[in-house]
Amino acid sequence: MMTQLERININPTAIIFGSLFLILGFGLLSAFTWAWWALFIGAALAWLVVFKRASLAIFTKPHKLWLIPIGVVAYLTLGGVVGLIARSLGFHWTINPESGHFLQLLFKIPFMLMGEELLGIGVLEVAHNKGLSLLNSNLLSALIFGLMHVLVYWDGSIVSTLLHVLLLQGVARLIFNTIYLKAGHSIWASWLTHVLVDLVALSL
Repeated sequence: MMTQLERININPTAIIFGSLFLILGFGLLSAFTWAWWALFIGAALAWLVVFKRASLAIFTKPHKLWLIPIGVVAYLTLGGVVGLIARSLGFHWTINPESGHFLQLLFKIPFMLMGEELLGIGVLEVAHNKGLSLLNSNLLSALIFGLMHVLVYWDGSIVSTLLHVLLLQGVARLIFNTIYLKAGHSIWASWLTHVLVDLVALSL
């Protein structure tokens, strides 16, 4: 059964303008510490341009809430294992520069991560709407989500950094997307999972 977001006819021009809003929002977020809200605003505008009223479809009540703690544990476990393997192979991956600043970010995190969810799920839903399989749409979303973290986790080596962002942030996106889909296409489920993962990671 097709979802509301799959049925809507998306104008290619809308995708271009939506992408520009995302790029602008992400660019401001990356360049200026005061622009922590930029991706959230840019992604919200992108959704409104691309999906219009249908954008509200993702803000439904989530189903299968038990998926959220499973997703959190799965990612933290996977991240720990991948990190140990990377260190054993001689990689020196950069930690998130915001680690240890839990209290300073407590107010900002929900908005910043909703921006990331709107971006990741937006890529997933647009790609699927335009005929890409759900699997390939998911992989494209994960690829873009991983690559957008390159500057944050740059460690001086393109190979090491790419492995880092694709194996950790990219895989995280696959987990968040799966929870979004299984919870009834509800962004609240993937967002809450994302928030919990980051709160744990940043408090360490």
